Amino acid sequence: MKLAKRKKRGLEAMQQRYGYMFVGHWVFGLIVFFLVPLISSIWYSFSDITISSSGVLTDFVWIKNFDQIISEDPNYLNNLRDALGSIFYSLPIIVSLSLILAVILNQEFLGRTVARAIFFLPVIIASSVVMVHMAGPHVNAPLFTVSSGDTDTYGSLIDFNAILADLELPNQINDMLSDLLGNVFGLIWSCGVQTILFLAGLQSIQKSLYEVSKIEGANKWEEFWFITVPMLRHVMTLVIIYTMIELFTAVDSPVMSQAYTLMQEKQIYDKSSAMLWLYFLIVCAVMGLVLFLYNRFCLKKWE
Repeated sequence: MKLAKRKKRGLEAMQQRYGYMFVGHWVFGLIVFFLVPLISSIWYSFSDITISSSGVLTDFVWIKNFDQIISEDPNYLNNLRDALGSIFYSLPIIVSLSLILAVILNQEFLGRTVARAIFFLPVIIASSVVMVHMAGPHVNAPLFTVSSGDTDTYGSLIDFNAILADLELPNQINDMLSDLLGNVFGLIWSCGVQTILFLAGLQSIQKSLYEVSKIEGANKWEEFWFITVPMLRHVMTLVIIYTMIELFTAVDSPVMSQAYTLMQEKQIYDKSSAMLWLYFLIVCAVMGLVLFLYNRFCLKKWE
């Protein structure tokens, strides 16, 4: 009896050692490549950074950097407004369109697997390595460039500015409509992961619920709002969180672009860190507000 307990304890200890071996490299990477840079960026945001031959010198200045980017920087507040304002039309479009595409792809039709793969292709094509090669000077790909005002945006196939110019609208209205249409095309391009998540949620819904609804005389519209959407309420929470993080941390976000320019090109680490941390706090507040409203007006209604 004692021998059996010793063998069991020895087996458990060996399994624990194997577990520590598998988790150890992940913990090491988390500390070295995540926690250390995270703490350093927090310290940089409250310090005055000087780069010298002896290394990085820091002088604690409390909230001086935050005060400067708010009161003295002429572009930060405008970029912050643009980044936060885009969420109010981007999030509903992506969530709604992803749900509609998932419902369509969940139907039984010829070539359904191929159609699902096609809708997931933007996730692969939009990866950084592929887009860098597409945007490189050695690739002549005009189909991936759309002129919107004075800037060129990758990810659209149609020059909306040139099309709207034929309508002879005022320049301000023309630029505004061109930006909106170009953004909508980019939002459609960003629905791959969300569509897959909704599709997985749709496949987990019991078919018996729809069979009962047909017996009760419900139409497709009623099935969608009283069965499909309530059953996807938790998946929709995941999609909303994922979409907001993706939108706020996008490379083309005005705040992210401004901070990265200061950090990489001008090597101003203190103000760029303050920009990103202030942006992070505001983003957390916005995400908390969105999730609170979703829980208050949607989740409690569907449960």
